[in-house]
Amino acid sequence: MFAKEAECDIVCSRIREEIIPVLYRVAIDDEVMYHNRHRVRCWQKKRCSRTDCLGHGDSELPCWYLPGTSCCASASSFAEKISWCRECEVFRDSCPTLVEELGEALNHLLFSLHEEKKSSRKQLKKIEYLNRELLCAVENLDSRNREIQELVITDRLTGLYNRNYLMTVLEDEILRCQRNDDPLTVMMIDLDNFKAVNDSYGHPSGDRLLSHFGALLQRTLRKCDRAFRYGGEEFVAVLSGTDLTMAWILAERIRSTYQKEPIIVQGKDAAEKTIFQTMSIGLAAYRKGMSLGDLLEQADAAVYQAKAEGRNRVSRFGID
Repeated sequence: MFAKEAECDIVCSRIREEIIPVLYRVAIDDEVMYHNRHRVRCWQKKRCSRTDCLGHGDSELPCWYLPGTSCCASASSFAEKISWCRECEVFRDSCPTLVEELGEALNHLLFSLHEEKKSSRKQLKKIEYLNRELLCAVENLDSRNREIQELVITDRLTGLYNRNYLMTVLEDEILRCQRNDDPLTVMMIDLDNFKAVNDSYGHPSGDRLLSHFGALLQRTLRKCDRAFRYGGEEFVAVLSGTDLTMAWILAERIRSTYQKEPIIVQGKDAAEKTIFQTMSIGLAAYRKGMSLGDLLEQADAAVYQAKAEGRNRVSRFGID
């Protein structure tokens, strides 16, 4: 009776000293394990010569934690293997008392949690990688969509916006003017004697002239302005927040710059030649109640007026 009580006291004392501290340390150290001083190595116990077995050698983990060992290769899962190994003499010899058995059961639980956590980290890293790949794909798609959108609204030859996009922009600008009562002026430009350039030097030279003018217009306009190729040798600039007086100053600067810039064309005989060209500009200001069509018609009428008065000039609708 007294011997059993003494034995029970020893076991309880060992549990307090060896098992319970491990339980408390788990909260701050997920690598902690119960150290079983009686653990037996299977290859030594069974005098195994299978050096290719995962359980052979001085592994930190006992054989019942190692999948694919020679003696129980048929175990399909960790849970099945530990259940099978508990009946093995190696495990029984490693657990001579209840303390070691409790310690190995605790190790089993900690090992399972650790493996699950490791698997979760791998999954999380995989998810993070996939998220980065997805984000990169979305950014590339957005970039590609922007490129496609630019192609849809851009005139390839001049690099300016096209006529279809002009209508969208003007509708928005007119709505903004109606809300805020801000000024808005449309500048319509027609390149003088453009047909003569095509006839004299060929269409490639005419295309070069259009491309040259597109670059000049982008360079000369303000950042808040937007330029469009209206059709053929006609162009339109939408001048937001700009009245007729300021638009006239800007138009004069564009006209003056263009007539002074040399343009190199190639004649039909393949010889290069430097020419100078001029333009006629018409300006029309938005007034309350006007439609998009009204505004463009007035700008067009101002261009015709400039041409009728000798070309190479700026005309303001209703003023000049």
